Amino acid sequence: MTEANPQAVPRDAASDRAPLFSASKVVAVVIGNSLEFYDFLSFTFFSVNLARVMFPAGLPGTALLLTLMTGSLGFFARPVGAVLFGLLGDRIGRRPMMLATFTLMGVGALGLALTPNYASIGIAAPILVVAFRVIQGVAAGGDVGPTTAYLAECAPLARRGLFTSLQLAAMRLGALASGVAGLTLASVLSPAALDAFGWRIAFGIGAAIVPFAFFLRRRLEETLHLPEADPRASAVIEPTVYGGALLGVFGGLVMSSMSDFFFTYATTWLGVAAPSAYRLTVAIGAVQVASVLIGGMLADRVGRRAVKLAPALLGALVAVPLFGSAVAAPGAVSLAIAVLPLTALAALAMPPAYITLVEASPKHMRSGLVGIGYGLVVAAAFGIAPPLVAAYVRASHDLVGPAYAWMLGFVLMAISAVITRETHPARHLAVHPLKLWRATAVQPG
Repeated sequence: MTEANPQAVPRDAASDRAPLFSASKVVAVVIGNSLEFYDFLSFTFFSVNLARVMFPAGLPGTALLLTLMTGSLGFFARPVGAVLFGLLGDRIGRRPMMLATFTLMGVGALGLALTPNYASIGIAAPILVVAFRVIQGVAAGGDVGPTTAYLAECAPLARRGLFTSLQLAAMRLGALASGVAGLTLASVLSPAALDAFGWRIAFGIGAAIVPFAFFLRRRLEETLHLPEADPRASAVIEPTVYGGALLGVFGGLVMSSMSDFFFTYATTWLGVAAPSAYRLTVAIGAVQVASVLIGGMLADRVGRRAVKLAPALLGALVAVPLFGSAVAAPGAVSLAIAVLPLTALAALAMPPAYITLVEASPKHMRSGLVGIGYGLVVAAAFGIAPPLVAAYVRASHDLVGPAYAWMLGFVLMAISAVITRETHPARHLAVHPLKLWRATAVQPG
């Protein structure tokens, strides 16, 4: 091992900053990502309202189930966007693909905001909702690969975990913004007004901000032509590392899907009032953003595997009893005591799994491999878990149902940590990650 002196870390092997790093570029990417996922996740948060006005009424719960299935179509469409825009991101560049997917997301949001309800145009209403939801899914799936590659490639090597975690934080910021919009609208509008036009306002806000964020992204420089920041990174994909990382990401996304599904679950089965549920949604989003950033920083300072394993083991042990105690006497406070710790543990473990996926992908294939891999597992997690849990709870009346999904996610994350080797760049230098982290400094250029 190298001596404890941080200056012993070879500077040529771990440059102190990436050529294109600047705070303004990172902000442009994060704002764009947040807005995209605000538009994409608003569908989930307003699914109850959409079910009432955009789908035909039938047996109790049927319209909601149809709406959740439509929401799932957006996730199933994500691999299509990931393949198309992810592969093009490796051939044409990260920047043009980020602009294309952003435009597509704006089209989907505006289309949903303007689609007439079922009472006005009949079956055309749900057909249009499905079409615009699929467009949103293609856009969201296509954006992940190029933006993640961009953040990783403009990051200082010893801070790659933090920079890559900004992609996840941006997604959760979008969820947080959706929750804030829902809380605001639910507080100032009656339930009837929220059904009639309130949810349209939320989508309209997202569409209206698109031109501003598009302008910011236009100013980004391309990173595709830059050399790999880690000179000892593998030039070929490592299937075992890539597969193990995907397993961890899948586990994290199963848990994230439960956090996003929680508003629908709480209002439908636990009888929680919409304003209280929105407040809890906002709290969940805030905890996710903070925990994701902490997880990214810890992954730089401690290593990828340890930051995955510790929260996963603890979460697997407490998920069912913690959630079970909350639903036994449901209320906003008891649910917060159960859901927020589970959310924090899941969000802490997610960044190192995602970073490992990035580091297992060679630069010339990074946009495609990250985008396609993430698109497939997010489709499986978000497309299957919420409708499956909803169907299970509806059939069995077992209100602890979401906790089983959380526990499964934690178990998968723990398995990933055990079977996947460490990918932190410090492994090349025979130093502890903390030493490499201390030896380098982010200096905006």
